Amino acid sequence: MSTQSYSSNGMKDILKGIIYVGLFAVPFLTLYVANENFFPYITGKNFWFRVIVEIVLASYIILALLDKTFRPRFSWLLATFGGLLAAMFISTMMAEHVTTALWSNFERMDGYVTLVHVFFYFFVLAAMFKSRTVWTYFLNTTVGVAALVAFQGVAQLSTGTTRVDSTLGNAAYMAVYMLFHIFIVALLFVRTRVLPYRIIYGILMALFVFVLLQTGTRGTAIGLAAGSLATVAYVVLFAAKLPQIRRYALMAAVVLAVMFAGFFAVRDSAYIQSTPALARIANIDLGSDLKVRSTIWGMSIEGVKERPVFGWGNGNFNYVFNAEYDPHLYSQEQWFDRVHNIVFDWLIAGGVVGLVMYASIFAALFYYLVIVAWREESSIPVLERGILVGLTIGYITHNLVVFDNIISYIFFAVLLALVHSYYSKEWGSVMKFSIPTPLVTQIVAPLVVVVAVMVVYVVNVPGMRAATGIIDAFREQDVTKRLATFEEVLALNSFAEQEIVEQFAQQAMSIAQNPGSVDPAIKDKFLASAERALHTMVEKKPGDARLHVFLSSYYRATGDNVKAQTELATARALSPKKQAIILQQGAVEIALGNNPTAREFFAEAFALDESNDEAREYYYASLLFTGDTVKAESLIASTTPEFKDRLAGSDFVFSALNQAKRYEDLAALYEKRVLTSPDNAQQWASLAYLYYQLGQEASTTKPERRQIMTDKAIETLARGAKAVPTFAPTATCVSGNLKAGRAPEVGCQ
Repeated sequence: MSTQSYSSNGMKDILKGIIYVGLFAVPFLTLYVANENFFPYITGKNFWFRVIVEIVLASYIILALLDKTFRPRFSWLLATFGGLLAAMFISTMMAEHVTTALWSNFERMDGYVTLVHVFFYFFVLAAMFKSRTVWTYFLNTTVGVAALVAFQGVAQLSTGTTRVDSTLGNAAYMAVYMLFHIFIVALLFVRTRVLPYRIIYGILMALFVFVLLQTGTRGTAIGLAAGSLATVAYVVLFAAKLPQIRRYALMAAVVLAVMFAGFFAVRDSAYIQSTPALARIANIDLGSDLKVRSTIWGMSIEGVKERPVFGWGNGNFNYVFNAEYDPHLYSQEQWFDRVHNIVFDWLIAGGVVGLVMYASIFAALFYYLVIVAWREESSIPVLERGILVGLTIGYITHNLVVFDNIISYIFFAVLLALVHSYYSKEWGSVMKFSIPTPLVTQIVAPLVVVVAVMVVYVVNVPGMRAATGIIDAFREQDVTKRLATFEEVLALNSFAEQEIVEQFAQQAMSIAQNPGSVDPAIKDKFLASAERALHTMVEKKPGDARLHVFLSSYYRATGDNVKAQTELATARALSPKKQAIILQQGAVEIALGNNPTAREFFAEAFALDESNDEAREYYYASLLFTGDTVKAESLIASTTPEFKDRLAGSDFVFSALNQAKRYEDLAALYEKRVLTSPDNAQQWASLAYLYYQLGQEASTTKPERRQIMTDKAIETLARGAKAVPTFAPTATCVSGNLKAGRAPEVGCQ
């Protein structure tokens, strides 16, 4: 063997080692929680997934040039996934906000960059894992990791957690992770004939089902049921030549039916209803549970009408959500960035073209697992095919009400690569391509390494530094150093600039409202820097109502209500029917002394949906501020006791009642306050003083009422002294004054 050949073989061994280590390392990312990062459950997993894929891809390119046996093979899964990548590139470049579509943000990290990395993970996995043995090793590895994640989830139950999320940080993400591994374990179960292994797999399957149910994720629970039934139905249909397996499938169908029926038969039992996660699943009501989702889906249709072909780009649904906002969503999250339905999510992100390309991946899956298996003898046993079909159905069902995250993307790629490895065919043109080995080892390989290092740095390092920098800024006690840290993080120009700016602005608002021991010069510098950052972000991302609301909140916190008024008007133009914005407009008008204008805003917000208690509360207060007490009384005359309790907690309403001299109404609300916070001495003192005022007002026309109110004031002081012992000396002093006919505050601290 020549030295050159020996060197080439050694390089191939090293490259294969790097690739296999990287591919097998990816499932372990599920365990990683980057506590030093902003969004620790999201950012760490995503960044290191990208780094691993980039290193693995670079190694694979060199290996594939050196060794034809590792060249990619063709399947329609590869073609359709590649088609999706091409379609979404166009959507990304045509997006409303290209940066978001390309990179996403720290909270999601699901932009086009992520899609590219998921594709190449699938691509390399499919090219490298060709044998059943390697796949078995890999699947056992990921099942082992899933077991650790599941055990940690079970441990959460002892801490009082109502919905298990383990190392995923989100119950829905945990649920779909368990869903994948329930079917992966089932696949391993039918592959082995070793009884101890089957026992272990059976136990793990039961564990994963238990944990999935403990996530309380209803869509995934339905997905598990749908996937299980799909598996059984597939086997019944396709196992005609295997009568015994067919009988087992029919028996499994009966068992599943009994289990589902049994669960719903006991769903009202004390155990089920006292377990929050199980109660969520047991109390599924598709009509009410999908009410919010269906409203958002309807809004997304309006967005699709505006951009039907290539959509808005990943992460750009917020523009549609704001413009098409339905006032009935007032009690929900105000800044939805996803549609929570896989069909509408892809329609928004990629338009009809993007959705068709995404759906074509599943079409290719079912083509191989159903059509090809029906037409010709399949190399995959019927039970395994049935399990893969069940997993696909379960995953689709889950995604009808949720959306993907990096972990579900990874295991979707695993599913595609597994099926590809069975059905792919040699790609003639790829196999024929040849390049001299010396050219690969001496020129191509070094060039690929250099490019890979650059890609790893550019794609990941600024974001990684920013993710840790935000946390460093939070932890910095010295305000000057905190400011410097925020400015350093912003200077990184990472894709999460908006999140950084928002956190920076919140810190500035906190300092403005609670300056404490902060030096005025440092405070002014902090506020000026935060304001500049907000304006820069608004310029970079025009048309985002959220940013204008954020800027208005900053101005309100710093006392500049005129500028806040302007920013809210801009936000309102971008989202005309969002009550949260309209109510803030009213609050700013109150601060500026424009009570009639404020009343108009509050009335408008209330008219959009009269079940909105917050809007009713503010409208009620504005009627009092403008002297329309008759209409104010009629507005709350038939409201529920819960709404009256809400009024008791509103300082805005208290201020309005006080200005309108509605002391009896104010006293009634204070009575509710002292019941909910009996340890607050000031509340008792205020209530007693109200009764005293009511007595003073009645002294000339109804002398007897003066005494009644004075007695109520004294009684209130006694109740307050009993509830708050430290208030007793003051209460005794004031009571003495009232009994003696003196002003309550005379000689009392």
